[in-house]
Amino acid sequence: MTEPCPVLLEQRYRAVLRLLPASYRAEREDEMVAAFMEMSGEVPDERGPRPRWGEIASVVALAVRVRLGGAGAEPRFVAWGEAVRLLALLGVGFQALVSLYSLLSHGLSTLLVAPPGARQVALTLVDCAWVAAYVAVMRGHVRPAKAAALVGGGSSLYALATGLPVELLGWSEGTAALIVVTTLLALLVGFHRDARPAPRPWDRVVPPLALAALPLALELPLVALESAMPGPEAEPLLWVAFWLSPDGLAIVAVLVAGAIALARRRSPSVLLALATGGMLLAAYRLPVGLPLEFNQPLWVTGVVQCAMLAVMVSLLLVAGVRALPAARQVSA
Repeated sequence: MTEPCPVLLEQRYRAVLRLLPASYRAEREDEMVAAFMEMSGEVPDERGPRPRWGEIASVVALAVRVRLGGAGAEPRFVAWGEAVRLLALLGVGFQALVSLYSLLSHGLSTLLVAPPGARQVALTLVDCAWVAAYVAVMRGHVRPAKAAALVGGGSSLYALATGLPVELLGWSEGTAALIVVTTLLALLVGFHRDARPAPRPWDRVVPPLALAALPLALELPLVALESAMPGPEAEPLLWVAFWLSPDGLAIVAVLVAGAIALARRRSPSVLLALATGGMLLAAYRLPVGLPLEFNQPLWVTGVVQCAMLAVMVSLLLVAGVRALPAARQVSA
């Protein structure tokens, strides 16, 4: 007696393959189903056959790669993949600069005031794994970059979670953690096996790290002026100080880069990556706009920064989405 054809298993394979983009599935679905069915052998429907977890995981990984510009992806997905990878580079670079800034700040504090605590020094040194991640990915070494970023990201998240008592953790810590997690995810999924970065020369890798000293160079004169001026007279300095921190300078960088990208009509990938970075920075600055949390100079500065970012992000999103290649039409 002939066993019934394994229709159920085929249907379930096709259901799993719906994770893939329609354009990719239209070209390869039958071939992939045939390969899966051949590996599974003939299993009657009465046994309730299902795709194996390893097969499902492979389809999920393929779906992510294709949607982020992997082999066989349509131009629209290629653009999205480039945007995610650029966001990863921006995020890793920002975290590397912040970690170097913290290291320089602790060194300066040791010389001028008092050495920081051992725990703070240890976390700062581990945070410098972000620098290794930045150098590795810029030089085209993806796996070491991902490993170093996981170390640096873990240290950053631990510092955020334990830096204050639980009852004092708030929006700022949550959004800072969101920036770290977004950077890690963009790096881990964006640089897949079909998207290897081209190695950058050392003269394009090392000089940007010198920007870590910029906030200190700008803040030191303010600190000196503030200490030399009476309290009320030093208040105008607060209006400037919030623009000179690492995240304040990052906001300025996004605004300037966004304006240049819009004026020069850069690729949608650049526009969308800058828009995403701007949204994350705006979310981080948002608590400053809440009354009673900060004094007036910082409150007003935060409101202005969020408003400027909101306008820039809106322009970048509209321009970026409009510039995306059209989705490939799939005939029914």
